Amino acid sequence: MSAVHVSFIFAILLLSTILQGSVLADTPLYSTDFTDSTGWETNSPSSFYLDNQTGRYHYQITGGTGSYAYYPLAEAFTGPFTLEFDVYPEKTEEKSSFRFGFGTEGYDSQKGPLVLAELYNQNGEQAFSLTGISKENLLSQTFSIPGKANYSGKTVKFSDKEEYHFRITWYPVEKRISLTVTSPGESTPIFSHFVMITGKMEEFSHLFLTSIGEGQNGVKAEGFIDNISLVSLSSVMATPEPTNTPDEAVPTPTLVTSVTSGAVPPNETTEMTNGQEITPVTESIEPLPDRTPLPAPPTPVPTEQAGVLPLAGLFGLCIACLFWRR
Repeated sequence: MSAVHVSFIFAILLLSTILQGSVLADTPLYSTDFTDSTGWETNSPSSFYLDNQTGRYHYQITGGTGSYAYYPLAEAFTGPFTLEFDVYPEKTEEKSSFRFGFGTEGYDSQKGPLVLAELYNQNGEQAFSLTGISKENLLSQTFSIPGKANYSGKTVKFSDKEEYHFRITWYPVEKRISLTVTSPGESTPIFSHFVMITGKMEEFSHLFLTSIGEGQNGVKAEGFIDNISLVSLSSVMATPEPTNTPDEAVPTPTLVTSVTSGAVPPNETTEMTNGQEITPVTESIEPLPDRTPLPAPPTPVPTEQAGVLPLAGLFGLCIACLFWRR
């Protein structure tokens, strides 16, 4: 093999290594199809549990009970993400809601940071809902009901005993959370909208189903959740790119006065040496007096040629002077 072939192969290998290193891959943070419910905890085992018959996780969210189920991440997460899951509501009573979100320990549907999806039936509206609450507890919310919150599309209602696939995406740079609801395995949206966030959204640590927060005592939302997937989006920017503002002020150069040897700058504390205080001495620069501008040189004016006549006159004047001295 010639040296040319070796160099060519080496260049190809180097290029492929660089390209592989530059590919951004999304990172799974958690996923489950509830083959088992390892890692899930609850304070109400009769309301939240793995249903072995269906292979899905059962929920019964009852207002006023303070019940919840949660899955803690290994460490808190900050950054862009997608949260996907399937939900099958069996019975969602009026003034109840199915609530599943990504937030922090406490499992409160009214405290941030929190991203929360709901099957909302507080007033018989049967709406899809998305809620974002910042770390400062600033609320942003939308519903699939026109005129409610910031939604102006057509009315879209959910139905019990029908399965839905939720996809929630958090875009930190745009400060936007989007929700898209489809039928499992379908790409056509049943409902899709977004909310804009004011405040910080960081340090998410728990996935949870909860009855804590809004809801009427005793009413129930019951069904199943399945196929949960939480993914960190490396392909989505986590922070804005730095930009140079064209109107940035250009610093003006300033004149710095020199300090004589052994002197201290004017604003610094003087020191004592051999019992004597060192007094700062600086050279002062007197401003130069304004100079009077010189007048512009006269503009030469062209004249006509006089021939030899002036010379003749001058010669005659010289002759007259000679005769006068005699």
